[in-house]
Amino acid sequence: MIPNTHYYETPDGEFTYVTKRLFLAYHSEEEWKVFSKWMTGQTVGLVGGQQAIYSWDYERWARQGKQTEQGPDWD
Repeated sequence: MIPNTHYYETPDGEFTYVTKRLFLAYHSEEEWKVFSKWMTGQTVGLVGGQQAIYSWDYERWARQGKQTEQGPDWD
């Protein structure tokens, strides 16, 4: 799991986020594929032209056992 101290923060401090590069520093390419499938339909941010995955979405995925499909708390 990515330590929350390694999350990025938007310049205005509005939210913390994870990038694909950060994800792959802690997880395998196969886990990225699983996570990407799980994220289908989810909103992501854009910071400096780069996809910014909300840290709370990443944490929910990890907490729920790294599933490939959204659970009942899908937002």
